[in-house]
Amino acid sequence: MVSVVILTHNKKEVLRQSLASVLQLDWPDLEVIVVDNVSSDGTGEMVQAEFGRSVRLIRRSVDSPTAGRNEGFRAATGEIILSIDNDMVFHDKAAIRKAFALFQSLPEVGLITFKIAGAANPTEHVRKHWWHPVPYESGKDHFFYTDYFSEGAIFVRKSVIMATGGYDDEFFGAFEGVDLALKLVRDGFRILYSPTITCVELVVRNNIELTRTPWNYFYLRNKIWTAWKHYPLVRALGFVTPRVTRDLYRSIIYGWTDQFWSGVRDGLFPPRAIRAQRNPLTGETWSRVRAIRRGQFCEANNARTTA
Repeated sequence: MVSVVILTHNKKEVLRQSLASVLQLDWPDLEVIVVDNVSSDGTGEMVQAEFGRSVRLIRRSVDSPTAGRNEGFRAATGEIILSIDNDMVFHDKAAIRKAFALFQSLPEVGLITFKIAGAANPTEHVRKHWWHPVPYESGKDHFFYTDYFSEGAIFVRKSVIMATGGYDDEFFGAFEGVDLALKLVRDGFRILYSPTITCVELVVRNNIELTRTPWNYFYLRNKIWTAWKHYPLVRALGFVTPRVTRDLYRSIIYGWTDQFWSGVRDGLFPPRAIRAQRNPLTGETWSRVRAIRRGQFCEANNARTTA
């Protein structure tokens, strides 16, 4: 079985489109789970009225993207999970078959990230969201290993989620994918970018750091928490310093200096739940990360990945 876990919060209209596209995917045994993070726009009622028994609805009483995704993962019964945001739609009915074939061909791959296109150009990865180690032009149409993925659209083995613990509930949201990616590399799993699988993001997100939003606080705080958890001291300083400096500049220009200082304070003095997770990655793990960041293309078997 394959499980689809869709996280949503007050996006009833785009969720309807996402669900409709998911339910037409070509797979014989598909479980669809919607995790509703305390929506107030009638999302739950719409899901039950329009999709009935085709969709399992989990209603949460607390809004938390990371905890919501994790709850969906725990509820999933499939060995493979397609985890998407509520504004992702699939035009390719064979998307699951392609991912399943990749997992079969490459047992060391624990997570597959893929093209996230915009509605204006539904076959090309949105360039502004490209954060992979391989340059956009040379990478977008090739298989390669990466240490980055967008939380809004992945295939992942459930066994990998169970082994790594999934997302960190303490993060709430923002940068949680970077944290999980480091845990995957640490535990010996590989992250594969697949150009043969594409979804379309109906609402392409802008650069939130260029405006005032509560997410500025979470992104900055969670960057520092990621260093707290995984980086030895010297490497942590090298990771945090340029990011904090860049965010300070942006906070001054775009008017969120109060969020900047709150993020720095709470990042440097994290709660016990974060401090207890401090376990700097080994030199061997960092060697694997460096190798990935130099570019590792994968000769995937095209005959099997397009099955």
